Amino acid sequence: MTKNRKLHELSGTIKHCFLGKVSSKGPHKNQPFYYLEIISQSLFSAKTKEVIYAFPNLVSPAIWKTLEQQTYQGKKYHFFCEKRVRGWRLKEWEEIND
Repeated sequence: MTKNRKLHELSGTIKHCFLGKVSSKGPHKNQPFYYLEIISQSLFSAKTKEVIYAFPNLVSPAIWKTLEQQTYQGKKYHFFCEKRVRGWRLKEWEEIND
């Protein structure tokens, strides 16, 4: 049984992006993922650093390709994520056009 998790929105830029592999046992062992360090700023608070994980089975092929090719640099995004025990999991994003 799968629970519908509420998606949260974060806005900001990707400061760093690292490729990793799942090390835990189970069906996703050795699956690649991206570890994204996001610099976000809301209207009511100062800049904060957030960590978002992107998995190929949870994001669109277009997002995965953007991360692989590092064409996200210098762009702002709205990140739609679900909160998990170990951080945020990316589901979708939209580019912010200033």
